[in-house]
Amino acid sequence: MSLNSNRSHTAPVRGIVRGGIAVASTAALMAVLAGCSGAAPAASADGSGELTFFSWDNEEKMSPLITEFEEENPDITIKFSYAPPVQEYSDTLQKRLMAGNAADVFILGNHAEQVGGGFVKDLTGTAAAEAVSDFNRDMQTVDGKVYGISVASWGGGMLVNKDITAKVGVTEAPQTWDEFLALCAKLKDAGITPYLEAGDGISTTIMGSIGLAQADDGDADFETAVFEGDTTFSDTWTKPLERWAQLYQEGLVTKDAAALTGQQINDEFNNGRVAMVSTGSWQIGAARDALGDDANIDFWPVPGDTPGDTFWAGAASPPYAINAKAKNPVGAQKWVDFLASETGVKIFHETTGSITTTNNYTPELDPALAGMYEDVIGGRIYCTWQVWPGKNSAPLDAEFLAKVQETMLGQSDAEDITKALDTKFASLK
Repeated sequence: MSLNSNRSHTAPVRGIVRGGIAVASTAALMAVLAGCSGAAPAASADGSGELTFFSWDNEEKMSPLITEFEEENPDITIKFSYAPPVQEYSDTLQKRLMAGNAADVFILGNHAEQVGGGFVKDLTGTAAAEAVSDFNRDMQTVDGKVYGISVASWGGGMLVNKDITAKVGVTEAPQTWDEFLALCAKLKDAGITPYLEAGDGISTTIMGSIGLAQADDGDADFETAVFEGDTTFSDTWTKPLERWAQLYQEGLVTKDAAALTGQQINDEFNNGRVAMVSTGSWQIGAARDALGDDANIDFWPVPGDTPGDTFWAGAASPPYAINAKAKNPVGAQKWVDFLASETGVKIFHETTGSITTTNNYTPELDPALAGMYEDVIGGRIYCTWQVWPGKNSAPLDAEFLAKVQETMLGQSDAEDITKALDTKFASLK
């Protein structure tokens, strides 16, 4: 089983839950429901007819793809439905899967409930599975089988206005964390707000710091070791969180950041009132719109203790999956293969601006994303929420964020955060 089964941002996907009891009970209930549903109509051998697709990307984003697919496949008509991410979509999908009336193709949510429950078709060896990057494929692999098709990833770090940092003589990314702290101090001394991150979520700086710690430990999988009882959050996360907490302990970032939203810090950046913000690649379009296409902006990675040892936040995009009980399985496979095809990926990139990662298409990206592109393709990115165990995601998320906010306010520290996570996780076993 791939132990890093899910990673994403505006539309996060939750990780794998281990334990046969929940999976078995889900499968058993599905069997009962299937027995009550009656015989399904025979599917067409060529996929012609109606194909149902349930998405958390809205119709505006998906219409260009649907239009092109239907032109190439005039005998197939896609019936589109939508629910906004994340909770409403996930709840709706799970209810439909349990009732036996889910769409032929949908965006995969909780791997434990959906793959483990027998709701999702194995896509190993399909054209779509062969087109995606190794990292994106691994994120959707369970017990050596591919169940989702993820065609893009996001990357995140520090979005930087280099015209502002140039005021203190810095235009290149800091090579170490100490250099980053020194830059923040120079900016603050010059009367410039150096850096902001939002208090309504886990920042890209925190995620990049944890990802770097794992990479420096031989690409260790901290969460897997924690969830299997081989280590603790205190043993693995305290050091990278101590590094991050210096921003607040040294007074380099205002405590007011704990009350700010992601939109508010991005607005500060777009109005030229802060040198650097913690955000993801999706923000580059809004920054260009506000500051101009020729604005001197860039993304910088999160640095570590060793010069040049850096990492990014990031995750694979939510994957497309085929219903194991699809009424039009042939048409469903054609649609998913199209979504991962050169044509489909090109349309998706041009419509959404996403960093697509398939091996059949190279996206034209904003110059500010050039520095992260190869690392995003290669999977040198990390996102906390994508690796939480499914049934424990919400409590751990809430505990983590609460303690991070307290640390931003000077009321807790890194040890408090990791001890609280260990205590919360122990209570969920």
